[in-house]
Amino acid sequence: MTGSRRALVILVVIVVVALGSWALVANTRSPAPTTTTTRAPVTTTTAPPSSAVWPLGRSGYANPRAVARAFALRYLAMPTVVTGAYRAGDSRSGEVEVRPSARGPVTTVLVRRLSGAATWSVLGTVGQDLTITSPPSLSVVRSPLTVTGTSTAFEGVANLELRADGEAAPIASAVVHGGSMGVVGPFRGVLHFTTPSARAGALILFTRSAKDGSVTVASVMRVWY
Repeated sequence: MTGSRRALVILVVIVVVALGSWALVANTRSPAPTTTTTRAPVTTTTAPPSSAVWPLGRSGYANPRAVARAFALRYLAMPTVVTGAYRAGDSRSGEVEVRPSARGPVTTVLVRRLSGAATWSVLGTVGQDLTITSPPSLSVVRSPLTVTGTSTAFEGVANLELRADGEAAPIASAVVHGGSMGVVGPFRGVLHFTTPSARAGALILFTRSAKDGSVTVASVMRVWY
């Protein structure tokens, strides 16, 4: 083999060896990092239920006295209602006194035009000599629910009801004993119930007429489930 041919063969071998070494190094390198895009989890928020006890949704009552009267008749089931004047607390809320008769006990109905609404709704009531001290208004309640407060009624008997939005009948009720003969005394009651599908409702403390059993006065507060 001539010197020039031998040199050419050596050159070819060097090139082949070099290419093989490069391929080996390339194959042993770590693979290029894969870029992945992590999407933020989609969260859904549900608006809290209305702070109004009644009516649910748009009220349609352009007059605060009208919504207070309708509440006493339709929600509290007073057979007759004497409606007092509206007393404004601010530009969007105030109170109206209702009674079952001209000399009957006073239920003060708390009314408000909710945000963005031109009509009036009922946030709750404060009954004369009927006070719920626990749970506080807008509490999340669970069974068994202990309710405490003060009351006075004929023979000391007052009534508790727990209602759920959209339900005609109470989901729990109990009779409690506070003060009597015009003397206010403490009471304690326990309500057992199955948590309803509704997210909100109302806790009601009321007394009945000794004459016909109708509701005479009531304290009503909004609760969550």
